[in-house]
Amino acid sequence: MKILIIAGTGSGCALETASVMAEELTSLGHEVHVKNATDSPSPEGYGAVFAGSGVRAGKWHKSLRSWMKQHAPALRGKPLAVFTLCLMMRDPEKHAKEILEISDGVLRKLDLTPVSTGLFPGWYFAERFGLLERLILKMMKTPRGDFRDLDAIRTWTRDTAGRIVPTGS
Repeated sequence: MKILIIAGTGSGCALETASVMAEELTSLGHEVHVKNATDSPSPEGYGAVFAGSGVRAGKWHKSLRSWMKQHAPALRGKPLAVFTLCLMMRDPEKHAKEILEISDGVLRKLDLTPVSTGLFPGWYFAERFGLLERLILKMMKTPRGDFRDLDAIRTWTRDTAGRIVPTGS
């Protein structure tokens, strides 16, 4: 199956995570294209779409929200998986519900229902964030580093692929 993975990103975390997902999907025999939402690729011609973003100020990146709004009719006709990366997911028991609401809010407005939703910690490398974001993260005493669990991302991707293309198809 031909799969589009589209990412809204500021620091590059969502795009790099999309590449990890692409490696997993490719190993399962899929043709995968990873695109930045700012490039506004069409979802036409893809059998499924994985769409994800990092979180800024409690929202997905504007580029992904805009892309999904523009392509919502096409997305309704194919399997859609969504993923969100957020530093707050370092403590999923405390923050999963509010982080899930970020993607769910976008999906409700667009009448989209994903086959799967992934929530993952992101990263914080100060040089990849704007001045205001760095100041806020410093005040919050956010530790620096890559907090992504790549094994969990690969597992979610593999499980989601199984929901999109059942084994034996």
